[in-house]
Formats: sequence, structure tokens, C-alpha cells
Amino acid sequence: MTENTKAKYLPFHAINEFMRDDFRLTVLQDVLSKLDSIGKENALHINRLITKGVQIPGFRNSSLAPLGIKVRQCVSLFESSQEFAALIVDTWSHLHQPLMDAVWKLVEDRNWKPLPLEIDRTLLPGFSTNWPKADTFESFEQALHEKMPELNENDDNISLMVVWVGNKLPYGLYEDSTP
Repeated sequence: MTENTKAKYLPFHAINEFMRDDFRLTVLQDVLSKLDSIGKENALHINRLITKGVQIPGFRNSSLAPLGIKVRQCVSLFESSQEFAALIVDTWSHLHQPLMDAVWKLVEDRNWKPLPLEIDRTLLPGFSTNWPKADTFESFEQALHEKMPELNENDDNISLMVVWVGNKLPYGLYEDSTP
């Protein structure tokens, strides 16, 4: 393989460049508030990463801090840890299963060739930067609202799910195409 034919990936925590601060907090809140319902193994993994990567004054074990404090303190870990960011977004996606199924069908219809939903995306090297210029977040949002208005999902959720299910960030859209 030559340098030009190699796939280019951005680490999972690069998602932070595309997320608003308030939405990042919403995703963390959503996941951390539902740790009891996500499966013991995932919950243990998330708590282990929090214990290792987050210092909360007054708590030897940061994962035992009150939810609001823990959410705010986990932002820096989400911004800096590829493993934590991938695990949080993966867990979040499974909490929104109907949206995940609908988005998979939508990106498949646009010939993105998404991986099957059963694949553990956290094991991938990161997000592909190969994003078709014709596909915008707005076009996905509009298409999903038209096809499935009963989902009642906000545009931020749809956009994040497109990124996760499609395993792509729109980074390539902004690259200069001149050598």
C-alpha cells in the first residue's frame, strides 16, 4: 500500500471538535445516569476509566461521586481519552436503539456501506475521514424526520448517531484538495 491508498482515521475523541459543550454534557449525563441498565461489563469498564482518569476532590473513587459532579468532571476525560470517548458514544448509541436502527438504514441507503450494528465499533482505530461532500448533517436530519417522524429525536442525536453508525467524521470536507 502506498501512502495515498492508506485509510485515514481520526481518534474517537476527535468527535469533540464537532460537538457543542452542552450536548457533550447531555450525552455524558444520559450514559452515566443509566449505568445500571447498560450491562454490568460496560458499567464496570466506564467506572474503571472514571476512577483512573478523573480526580474528584473528596472521593477516593471518582466513580462514586454524585452524578452531576461526575458528569462535569468527566468532560476532560471524554475530550482526551480515545477509549473513554468511544465507550461513552457506543453506550449512548445502544440507549437509542430505534434511532441507531433507523440511521443504519439511512446511511446504507446512501451507499456508505456501514458495518453491521453487531460490530463493536470501540475496537476500530477511530473515525474515517472519508465523508461524501453531498451528505450533510442537515440532509440526514431532514431525511430521518421525513421517514420516521415518530422517532421524535433531536438533530444533535441524529448527527451523533450518523457519525457513530457510519464511523465517519466530516473532516475531509474541510481539507484543502490542492497538494
